[in-house]
Amino acid sequence: MVDSLLAKLGDLTFTAEEQDAIVVAPDSVAIPAEDFASSLVGKVVSPPAVDGGRLIRQFRSIWKDDKVLTISEINPNFFLISFASPTNRANVLKRGPWDFQKYWFDLEQADPNRTIHDYSFLHMCIWVRIHNIPLSLMTAALACVLGASIGKVIMTDTRLEDGNMGEFMRVRVLIDTSKPLRRCVVLSRPDAKASKCPIQYEHLPLFCHGCGLIGHPVLACPTTPKVKGQKYQYGAWLRAPLPKRSASRPGG
Repeated sequence: MVDSLLAKLGDLTFTAEEQDAIVVAPDSVAIPAEDFASSLVGKVVSPPAVDGGRLIRQFRSIWKDDKVLTISEINPNFFLISFASPTNRANVLKRGPWDFQKYWFDLEQADPNRTIHDYSFLHMCIWVRIHNIPLSLMTAALACVLGASIGKVIMTDTRLEDGNMGEFMRVRVLIDTSKPLRRCVVLSRPDAKASKCPIQYEHLPLFCHGCGLIGHPVLACPTTPKVKGQKYQYGAWLRAPLPKRSASRPGG
């Protein structure tokens, strides 16, 4: 709505009174910037508006160990979340991605200088598994190289458990959700034939099996033809089985 209102203002001629700037000292009217150091903004990436009260109750229960202070719905599907400390906030971000009723609940650090319309909510931090890697190449160095082709590499996990660094490599990346999910990377070596390396995503929220975008089901996809017996290019196989250590993780 704000974009359409600003567009209307762009075509108008203003009076001198309307053009007279009102100068304010931020310290006298603004919420202290330090209050935002422990805050997040969150948006449920969902076509319909969700039940904000239900979301607040659910995540207050889930995040109680991370000392969440307040969760306020300040616009449909848009929430301001305050924690007791920056560390508590960081812990929640590290445990993402989160979802509500299968829809992605995107979280970003709150910025005191941005309006609610300045947040893009287009990037998701998520653990991915890369399969079909020769044992001799199961290294953090290669995980960084292959992970960089998927998104911005945040960290790698080289622990030898639950199949990690044996059956697959595990890397946490920041992906661009305006693009379809990547399904594989191609590994090429001078001494061997190039091979496809399938990708799986941990705690992947609802996504479209037709176009591969996060945020809507295939039945609501505006670009996927609704044809009986349609074979989709994406599917549930992109979701990684939960590691044993994360099997009891709620909400994400």
